[in-house]
Amino acid sequence: MPAAVEVIDCTLRDGEQTPGVWFTVEEKVELAKLLAEAGIGLLDAGFPGASGADLEAMQEMRRSGVTARIGATARPLRADIAAAAKAQAHEVFMFFPTSDLRLRETLGMSRDQAIRTMRTGMDEALGEGMGVNLVFEDATRADPEHLVRLVDQTCAPGTVTRLVLADSVGCAHPDGMRRLVRTLAERLDNGIAICTHAHNDYGLATANTLAAVDAGARAITCTVNGIGERAGNADLAECLAALTHLYGVRHGVRGEALPELAGFVERASGIHMSATKPVTGYNVYRHESGVHVDSMLKDTRSYEMLPPGWTGQDRGYVLGKHSGTSLVRHILGQTDPPRAVDDDLARALVDVVKQAVESGGKAGHERAYSAKQAFTEDALAGVSPELLIAEYDRLASTS
Repeated sequence: MPAAVEVIDCTLRDGEQTPGVWFTVEEKVELAKLLAEAGIGLLDAGFPGASGADLEAMQEMRRSGVTARIGATARPLRADIAAAAKAQAHEVFMFFPTSDLRLRETLGMSRDQAIRTMRTGMDEALGEGMGVNLVFEDATRADPEHLVRLVDQTCAPGTVTRLVLADSVGCAHPDGMRRLVRTLAERLDNGIAICTHAHNDYGLATANTLAAVDAGARAITCTVNGIGERAGNADLAECLAALTHLYGVRHGVRGEALPELAGFVERASGIHMSATKPVTGYNVYRHESGVHVDSMLKDTRSYEMLPPGWTGQDRGYVLGKHSGTSLVRHILGQTDPPRAVDDDLARALVDVVKQAVESGGKAGHERAYSAKQAFTEDALAGVSPELLIAEYDRLASTS
């Protein structure tokens, strides 16, 4: 495994491609600043060839002094490369399909044509003075022999900075990802880093990202809160926590910055996270079960592998239906002055707590769920097709 990996954030680009999600230019710039301050050194900051707002936001990131390097997603087309240069991008994430399905069925293109197209796009980007990250789109459904040939014919030393293997439909599994990374690493010059871009359709984006690192990938892409197309991307906080505490791999990103990033993206995207979301969820460092709390009060390692202080959070103990006498004694022992509690009184107080929970009813749950459903359907709905049809009729009638 590498001693350290580079973390590339693509919330500003792939995260915003989440159906129904959009960020203002001001939100994009603010998020770029927060990511840079957290320690992210490179941002996949937008697709300026497809969005004037992305181009404007990337220019403003440069003007406002965002310290991270700014990357632009682009196809290997002259217009896209020119837009990336106009956006003042330091680097280009140049993507093109690699699977026969995408090449033949959706583009009507042969493998040889794809190789020539990629090389032409790379020359355009290098001619503009931008670094090139070559993105093999749909790599996990491509013929490995074709990928090897692509590497041999496009990834010359001094031309490509990173080779990004995209699991575009989230169909990879960890063993397959390891094999793919190892196969291509054998063909690559050591100066070119393999990078992953994992989607989460089967809930394996984080696992596949870590498997790639295990196989030697030296860079990863993530999004804050795992937002992105369909089921989203590899989650930034999950990947960083695992790299830090399970793998011992350095990455240079501050764990204590993760909750602020998560909250910002929740508000800006309209996609709200579960209380049990790993690493940054509301309940991750809170305990209610009597057996758990009793053990935690004796030794916090009993039920806590991920330290709350790493994300700047505090540990919490919750009085609830499953509480036991240990928490009752602990709470009353923290008062001023401390209150002594014998066994009978402790058990009686536990019963009081349980009765309070069970008599509370679920009306609040129903209101919250209805409000959440209504907000989601409204905020992520996109533009009504009726608007498009009405505007077509208006324009067609005047032409």
